[in-house]
Amino acid sequence: MVSFEALYKEVLQFLRSITPTTNNESSVTLHIQLDILLPLEEEVDRHRHEVCEKYFRAIRYYLKNKPTRFHLVDEDFAIDNTVVDSKLAALKHKIVEVASQQPYWGEEVPARWILLERELMRLKDARIKVIPRTLLEAFNQAEDAPISTEEMDLFLKFQNDIGTILYFSINLLKDKIVLVPQWMIDAVKSLITAEMFVLRNAPAITEKWDVFNKSGKLSPELIDAIWTKEKYPDLHDNKEHILLLMEHLNIIARPRCFSEDGSEIKVENYFLAPCMLKGKTPERVMFPKPDPEMKSSSSILCYNFVDKFMPSPIFHRLLATCVSRWPIAQRKSENQIFCGCCIFRLDPHHELTVLFKEYIIFVQVIRFGTTEMTPSFELCIDVKEFITKTLTNIIGYLGHSLTFEMSVQCPKYLGYRVDCLIPLTDLQGNADFTCDFHDDIHVFRSQDVLRFWFQEEEPSDAGSSAGAMPSAATSDTDRFICIAHLLVDVGSRVLRQLLRHHTVTSTCTLDQYLAKHRNTINSLKRFFNQSQMDIMFPPNGVATYLENYDITLLSAIFQNIVPTLSQQEKDMIKILREERNKLYGHANSCQISASDFQTYCKDISSTLTGLSQQCGDTAFEAEILRETQCTQISAIPAGSNLDILKIWFGRIQNVEGVLQDMRARLQALESREMSSGSES
Repeated sequence: MVSFEALYKEVLQFLRSITPTTNNESSVTLHIQLDILLPLEEEVDRHRHEVCEKYFRAIRYYLKNKPTRFHLVDEDFAIDNTVVDSKLAALKHKIVEVASQQPYWGEEVPARWILLERELMRLKDARIKVIPRTLLEAFNQAEDAPISTEEMDLFLKFQNDIGTILYFSINLLKDKIVLVPQWMIDAVKSLITAEMFVLRNAPAITEKWDVFNKSGKLSPELIDAIWTKEKYPDLHDNKEHILLLMEHLNIIARPRCFSEDGSEIKVENYFLAPCMLKGKTPERVMFPKPDPEMKSSSSILCYNFVDKFMPSPIFHRLLATCVSRWPIAQRKSENQIFCGCCIFRLDPHHELTVLFKEYIIFVQVIRFGTTEMTPSFELCIDVKEFITKTLTNIIGYLGHSLTFEMSVQCPKYLGYRVDCLIPLTDLQGNADFTCDFHDDIHVFRSQDVLRFWFQEEEPSDAGSSAGAMPSAATSDTDRFICIAHLLVDVGSRVLRQLLRHHTVTSTCTLDQYLAKHRNTINSLKRFFNQSQMDIMFPPNGVATYLENYDITLLSAIFQNIVPTLSQQEKDMIKILREERNKLYGHANSCQISASDFQTYCKDISSTLTGLSQQCGDTAFEAEILRETQCTQISAIPAGSNLDILKIWFGRIQNVEGVLQDMRARLQALESREMSSGSES
């Protein structure tokens, strides 16, 4: 339908085109009409501009306190899609301008990949949606210089990461390549919006649709009824692969259930789609009876998203992952899964509640029994580790720059509340915590709420258990050690992994990469001293050992000989280096105050987790996230305190020694110059 404005402009253009050049009566009439219409045209344009400005202003105001605001550009474009709008060219120009500023823009790829990319484009142009990987491998082998199987994996991963294709080299998914990612979106859409199509089918199918539409239960019969050979031939022929992809992406999940005797867990014969859930969470779940003594329930662990923003798809994917691991609890044979909440049966005696409210995910474990009432600490720690890792992986895969902090809810509160959360950092080193969220102040032991999610005893092998309850840092010196641990131990580990990600491939080792840049390194000896050169190029032809690379050497390498580093990565490495330099300023006292500790910890932790997300290893991301979160509650790394202090003071002394040596050489040089000057 054509808008009034567009219709008016077309009429006006027509009137102008037929205006006679002679001064007869008709021309006078048309000129009079134009004199009337031209002010109206200006008024319409002015009104349209004001309306657009009003909407853009409202949108920016709505987003001003949300993390999304960082993705807004500085210009607004109001496009009229009913006409050929001249502003469309400006919008296209802006899109190219913004795209060229992204970190992946201008990345170099091997020239041998170009032929494979062209073949993928040719297949896409032929409207082919899915191909077996063997087809691309056959094309590759027919070329004069085919790439290896390992490099083919790397090529397909790269194409998947930039969104050109959809491919995962795991299990049964590795055999097929989805050439059109949008096709997967269309597949999901065809299921969700199939109501009218289903209503034309048999009553049995209509009933299964109603169940799916209300409870997210997706039966194989309903899938077959929608993805018919006649209506969706491509989906019908590749049904199994699409369902596997949807499972892998946590869009759907196969629920688990206990056998009748409770001895084993079996897989149900249907899928569950959390995004389709519409049932409201019952009051009995939202507001359970409080358990201040926590005799039968754990404390409520909260994943609090820092910017007070969490897209609902993140929770849907978390729920799908949990559904594929734990059976859903039942009440009167009804699954206890709702829109924004699910109760899982961990074992015959324990249940887990996972609930989403606003920007917080709440987690609580409850135990049923007559003799042993306290929830199993091992189960609670397992739940925490699984959910933390899953959330980290989901955020990383979706490309979000979101971060979350772990808190606990005051045990005196009824239900799940967003206004009574206690950050783990506030429990640091305090035997008792005074809670003033209520009308009446009360006190509880910090360990009573933390003991469920962290082990009380340190394991004999330091660092062997990510769930170990950390010993609290109660002094300024302890806090210094914690920050030193983040920068020296964790920081170096992250940068080493990042260097490995950027330099080591199936066809290139770190030694080979450094050898390729040997001339560049030799020309930049002002950045590398002899000890660093010996680490990169060990004498007697021994292979370089990455664990010997410290932050200083790693920073110099990134700055000078790693061209694939994105601007975002460069900025984060710079922040890490600056934080290290700040801490060196405090090294003589080996102390950090509680307020400075929070600032250091927040800045360094966010930088480390951000860098770990660039390393291409989700397990490593989760490991770094756990370690930074432990440090945020002032966890002293057991067994490494004195080593860290020795390292830091050793480096300070080394720097001072180098400076003294340089000062002596400079003085000697000045003395020689003065002597030669006096002789002349």
